[in-house]
Amino acid sequence: MKHIIITGTSRGIGESLANQFIDPSHHLICISRTVNQGLMARAKELDCHMDYFNYDLTNIGGLDQLCEEIFQRIAVHSSGEAVYLINNAAMLIPVCPIDQLVTEQIVENLHLNLLAPMVITSNFLQLTKHMNVDKRILNISSASAKYILPSQSAYSTAKAGLDTFTKCIDIEQKLAAYPAKAAAVYPGMIDTSLQSDIRSVPAELFPYVNEFIQLSEEGKLHSPEYTASKLIEILVSEDFGKTAIVETID
Repeated sequence: MKHIIITGTSRGIGESLANQFIDPSHHLICISRTVNQGLMARAKELDCHMDYFNYDLTNIGGLDQLCEEIFQRIAVHSSGEAVYLINNAAMLIPVCPIDQLVTEQIVENLHLNLLAPMVITSNFLQLTKHMNVDKRILNISSASAKYILPSQSAYSTAKAGLDTFTKCIDIEQKLAAYPAKAAAVYPGMIDTSLQSDIRSVPAELFPYVNEFIQLSEEGKLHSPEYTASKLIEILVSEDFGKTAIVETID
């Protein structure tokens, strides 16, 4: 049995990832602020083991306890051959120049996009370091970590930090007795709520908004389902972890 932990499963890529992983041979652990009742019903119908944790990942102080509870559930299904972690949950907003942001907006963005993946990964590695099984960490990053646009300073900084963090994990785990593999992936332009958010930003706050609107109107955004299938291909590949940063999924 594969144990697969996925954050941000209420919608978008996270929901599509969970849907495609639903299988009797998998134990899915889903985490999101809003419980996805559709996923739970489908998992029950298809006899897939699923534990769903209704949790706000911006609450960094409770993540240690959350991870303890997750691994208590994993211990129940102790015959696992693999444990995978997909840090997917993210937020784009606020999209505006840094001098117009309030402290709470910056903190919330960095908590969800960077600190939560770091703390969850730290717990994941601590709680699995004795396990001689296939361990993989997939961090969903963004080309915004590399290609900088105005009014996305919080998001771009967080994703650049996530890339660096992934590189650090890669180096450290090469020294571990039972190492985990890690990679950060740029999933491309996807038709999710993050894209909807950026298309709704006034041009005076985000000068490139019309370009994003045009991409949507021309049908150049990938679907969450397509993107999830490509991410799963990367995650289960024999080559996973050979490159710490994967900049394309095509």
